[in-house]
Amino acid sequence: MYEWTQEADAARFVRTYADLILRLCLSHGLNRADAQDICQELFIKLLTGRRRFSGAEHEKAWVIRAAGNACKNLRRAAHHSRRAALEEACTVAADTGGENDVLDAVRALPERYRAAAVLLWIEGYPPDEAARLLGISPAALRKRIERARKQIKTELKGVFT
Repeated sequence: MYEWTQEADAARFVRTYADLILRLCLSHGLNRADAQDICQELFIKLLTGRRRFSGAEHEKAWVIRAAGNACKNLRRAAHHSRRAALEEACTVAADTGGENDVLDAVRALPERYRAAAVLLWIEGYPPDEAARLLGISPAALRKRIERARKQIKTELKGVFT
């Protein structure tokens, strides 16, 4: 059983999960500061919650699910929808030449499709494991990925032709 035991586990958490949590949060359309806040919140939950995990995969699954839930909660918050970053108000972004078009298309997917796409395409989970993490059947996961591909293909049609 894994248990959190102060400094060694705190360092292990940062080393093992910080990048994963940040990528998941950014894929949910959050800015870097919000992603870092969620990372810190999960870090505190793990250190103070005395959670027990049956193994490394169980621990990782909890982190992924908790990060996804935290992203959803933050996006639902009223203050999140009424604010803009100061940089966005003052500058106009330079054209990236289409290099982020696919990632932007994934970020634009509805939440249920985006979560499936991130677990499969970005994090590299096998389909059965991704379905389990999302709490859906493998058939439902396949349907979500099919719909995500169709939506991304439609959105990128004008970009790459």
